[in-house]
Amino acid sequence: MSSAGSVFSFRSFRSRLIVFLLGLLIPVLGSIFYYVNSNNTEYTEETINTYLELGADVFDYTREQQAFTLQAITNSLTWDFGFRTAYAAQDPATLFDAALNVMDRSLDSAEMLLIVDLEGRVIIDTETQGMEILSGSWQQLLFDADESEEGRSEMIIAINGLPFQVIALPLYLPRQVAWIIGGFALDQEFVDTVKETTLSDVSIVKLERGGDSSAQDLQVIVSTLATEDQSALAAQIQFDDSTISDLQRIRTPSQDYTSLLRRLYGQKSDPLQVFAVIQRSYDENSENVVQFRSLLIQFYLLVLVVSLLAVLFLARSITTPITKLAAVVKKIEEGDYDRSVTVQSADEIGELADSVNSMARGLAEKEKVRDLLGKVVSHQIAEQLLNNPVELGGEERVATILFSDIRGFTTFCEGLPPKEVLQALNKVLSTISDIVEAHQGVVDKYNGDAVMALFGVPIKGETDTDNAMLALLDIVAALEKMDSGLSACVGITTGVVVAGNLGSSNRMNYSVIGDTVNLAARLEGLTRLYGVSNIVSEASKDDAPGFAYRELDIVCVAGKSQSVRIFELLGEPAQLSDEKKEEVALFAEALRQYREQNWNEAAEMFSQLQTKCDNAQLCQLFLDRIEKFRETSPGPDWQRDYVFDSK
Repeated sequence: MSSAGSVFSFRSFRSRLIVFLLGLLIPVLGSIFYYVNSNNTEYTEETINTYLELGADVFDYTREQQAFTLQAITNSLTWDFGFRTAYAAQDPATLFDAALNVMDRSLDSAEMLLIVDLEGRVIIDTETQGMEILSGSWQQLLFDADESEEGRSEMIIAINGLPFQVIALPLYLPRQVAWIIGGFALDQEFVDTVKETTLSDVSIVKLERGGDSSAQDLQVIVSTLATEDQSALAAQIQFDDSTISDLQRIRTPSQDYTSLLRRLYGQKSDPLQVFAVIQRSYDENSENVVQFRSLLIQFYLLVLVVSLLAVLFLARSITTPITKLAAVVKKIEEGDYDRSVTVQSADEIGELADSVNSMARGLAEKEKVRDLLGKVVSHQIAEQLLNNPVELGGEERVATILFSDIRGFTTFCEGLPPKEVLQALNKVLSTISDIVEAHQGVVDKYNGDAVMALFGVPIKGETDTDNAMLALLDIVAALEKMDSGLSACVGITTGVVVAGNLGSSNRMNYSVIGDTVNLAARLEGLTRLYGVSNIVSEASKDDAPGFAYRELDIVCVAGKSQSVRIFELLGEPAQLSDEKKEEVALFAEALRQYREQNWNEAAEMFSQLQTKCDNAQLCQLFLDRIEKFRETSPGPDWQRDYVFDSK
């Protein structure tokens, strides 16, 4: 199995699917979750803002309604006969009692009454503030009322640290003789009433600034918040110009609040300012968002789990048959072609399984053909035929051709049953074939007891001729060791051949043809004449110089017009004895005298060799030629060769 060098390589298809699923779902679900959560959060904040604005409007409306009631009560007092009579009589005690009586009948709509003359001097004060003459905000209240077309004005004024909504109306007898100022406190009861209506918490805070504008004292006057939450409110609320008009998030020990400020008293530069703080619980309003977010997360987890289970099921339905296919393919790779796989599906995997089974059957048939072909021809030729287009034709190649024959086989077969003859022949041919293949040679064909072997085709090697020489030596040695009395005759030559498929379009055979093949066959046939086990051409001798040779002759074989030098392969130089080396040298000298037509000297040397060498037949061959040439001289144009006119 090949492995990719990427960091994204996977050991299993299942892991690939899971990673792909997670890589697809997580960004998609995450984006959806982010979008939905952001919109819900934005909607929640908008809802809280709406509630706060509504709460502030309800706060103002409640204050205005109570102020309207206060105005009606105060206005009725100006037309009360008893009150007017008491004022005309300048009876403060009666006026005070009348004011208290009006406050009792107002159902808490009027919680304080103040009567002052036109000069601003206090006549009665139900709150007993100790003022003798009005000043500051009180004076501004009267000034605004005097300037208004309705003759009245409203204002929020702090009385004993508590904000009061006050209204100033004129008192006529029948002309205006004084001012009646009524008011109600923005106290705990008031903020509780607003909370019941708006479901928003309401706090009224007082801000006192010292001479240094950075020093300030903040006090929560009344609030619907718990005590510990009021402390958090006082510590976190901001009153600078950039935050008064903005919503503020207040974190308290119990929960978070979104707060909206409304100025009730004073301006930003005044030392005393009063604000209403409308607050909405952020946690309560976002509870639905939190629940929806939790449900959304649970839903997404459920989607992931279901998707993972689906992917695991899908991966199993894919990987299980693929694993079976991989196991079968591995067995096929190992050469076990009898394997098959069964997949119960009609999809692409089923088609793949059918293809694998068909491939196994095809490979099994091909292996049978290969095995049968390997028994008919050599393994290399079988591979050449199986792996290349089978068509007539060939190419020129340089190769070493070995022809081997069994000397004495005809005599050996006399008197033997055909079956025993075949067994003996197969034994010898098997031995020769094994030797050829052991030395990277190729058995081309069998012709009776003869074997034709190729070295260098179809596969070219660096030491093809050396391998042929080693095979020759082993063939000769192997047959000598047999107790059948048979011996080998081997001819070898090296040259250009045409290698390819020979025959017809219906039946062909991979082989080689050319003069080199014919010469190898002729050289094998000459071994009997020269009395040697082998003859190699000069081309083969030159291509394998690491061996010891004895030159035999220069011959022109039948069917050839060009002569070639022929040699006998003696073996490896280190294996030759001194006597053999001396014999080879003496033979070479005798051959030289023979070629220079020194018949007497040559005859004497060949005769001397004949008595002590192991190949008297070879010496006799040259002695017979010398006698012939003595009678009929070859002439001065003799090429020192011997021409054979028959095979």
